[in-house]
Amino acid sequence: MFDIKEPTPSPIDSGDPVLQMRMCVAVLASEKREGWTGRAKSERLQELLELRERLDAEILRATGEWDRDRAWEIDGALSPRTWLAYRTAMSESEAGRLVKNARLVDSHDEVSEALADGDITTGHVEAIGRVMSPARLPLLDEHVEVLVEQAKSLPVGDFSTVMRRWASLADDHLSKDSHEEKWNRRHLHASVGLDGWVQGDFFLDPIAGAALIGVLDHEAPPDPEDAPDGPRTLSQRRADALVDIINRHINGGVPGGNPPNVVAVADVAELTGMSSELVTRRCEIEGIGPVAKAVLDQIGCDARFTRLIMAGKSKVLDMGRSVRNATPAQRKALAVRDRHCRFPSCNRRPQWCDTHHIAGWVESLGETNINNLILLCRRHHTLIHNSRWTITRTPNGDFEFTHPARGP
Repeated sequence: MFDIKEPTPSPIDSGDPVLQMRMCVAVLASEKREGWTGRAKSERLQELLELRERLDAEILRATGEWDRDRAWEIDGALSPRTWLAYRTAMSESEAGRLVKNARLVDSHDEVSEALADGDITTGHVEAIGRVMSPARLPLLDEHVEVLVEQAKSLPVGDFSTVMRRWASLADDHLSKDSHEEKWNRRHLHASVGLDGWVQGDFFLDPIAGAALIGVLDHEAPPDPEDAPDGPRTLSQRRADALVDIINRHINGGVPGGNPPNVVAVADVAELTGMSSELVTRRCEIEGIGPVAKAVLDQIGCDARFTRLIMAGKSKVLDMGRSVRNATPAQRKALAVRDRHCRFPSCNRRPQWCDTHHIAGWVESLGETNINNLILLCRRHHTLIHNSRWTITRTPNGDFEFTHPARGP
């Protein structure tokens, strides 16, 4: 680890511009704008954004000079990115982008001069950096003057399109080497957050990417505007479609297929809603980590659910085997009875649906019988377990979905 020392502020009368900026920011922070007109607030916001742009440009210039001198080595850092991530509030990815863009400015006089004069913005530099790779860099040296002239006359959004087109032409020129470089970068990253939610990103070749987008959009078309749970965004529909495709693969694409095996660990106090201890609290899924109790309730409905019930840190009260789910015969009967997801306005076919316990298997000791089961697609199954929607059986044997803010 490297030594961290607070810099000694310069005296006010030294003319240190950074100290002067700190003082000006303190004055701005104390500014009371409640009585300002909308126009005055708009002008102030525009002024602040213009100042931030000039400060961002100066940060790029300072970073380029600092990196060129390898000043980050003084503290024992192995790279400028690790130095920035350790010494500042930046993440490593943010630090990497800053260093990359600063090197572009520092190594190309045309870019540096246009940025210093205010003819282009840091957004234009970011657009160049976003498409830059070691293979394309020699071609940038040849075309930088023309690209800077384009940047001077175009807003950032349009210039980003120009840079993508330039990158495509550069790849045509580089041809095989560029394709191999991109192919070697293909990936699908997935990481588990502290709350058990999984996020990530991926990079696919154009053919695979077009196929993926086409399949996802086909599986989850736009919702009607009057859908009870509201129309989903495009990204939400694609996420739900991916989950549906995964579940169809797991279930073999037919009702009664094998549901996923999930190992859950929970305190008995957590299951009864009496847990308040954060240090020893256990409510988690193996391989994922801590999750909300509603998640355990949901997987208890339609997963091959191996339970491990604890009392405290080490005492095992019950280590069950796979708990009985709806049988294949029950699944077939539900498919005949319900025909599709029973949530209002949803018609997802049975093979896309989970079997949901109306009286919860975990919290209400609900039985696994036809009268206590209902078909719900994964999207609406998740919604029921994580919102205030409730399901009740009506006297005529139908189902009524209710939300406190909406009514039946």
